Amino acid sequence: MLKIAFTHDSERDIPAGAESAWQAGRIDLATQSATNLRYGYFAYPVDFRVGPHAFLSASPTPLVDIMFTLAYSLQELQPKGSAEIDFTENSYVIRLSLDGDQVKFTSSHGAPPTAPQCSFGEYVTAVHTFITDGIECLVNHYPAIGSNPALRELRELAGI
Repeated sequence: MLKIAFTHDSERDIPAGAESAWQAGRIDLATQSATNLRYGYFAYPVDFRVGPHAFLSASPTPLVDIMFTLAYSLQELQPKGSAEIDFTENSYVIRLSLDGDQVKFTSSHGAPPTAPQCSFGEYVTAVHTFITDGIECLVNHYPAIGSNPALRELRELAGI
């Protein structure tokens, strides 16, 4: 059983120090760069579990960044047989390897002795759902972000 989910936390929508610009309307989410969206905004608790093992357990993670990282993992996993989910803010890495139709998960630290796994189809569905839910959440709370080119790029990358 694979679970990839986030919890919207409006307290973590904007970067520290940008509150006054945000409140004054000087931040336009439609024109923010992909880099700014990936690393500066929307750090929400993310839960990433495979079976009983929590690879992330409500860790505040930049939502747009993890959506891109998950989309890239889909692009790499099938043709290469492996992929990584890494995090800019720390050295933690979740490694994925394809073994037949099963995706095995290990990590740079704290991995269980036996690698948890799920089917490739389950992984694809979970990633698509996570990205779709993430984009929907952002657009529902901040409609202007819906026209940001980074979200179009993310949709194309994920194939949704």
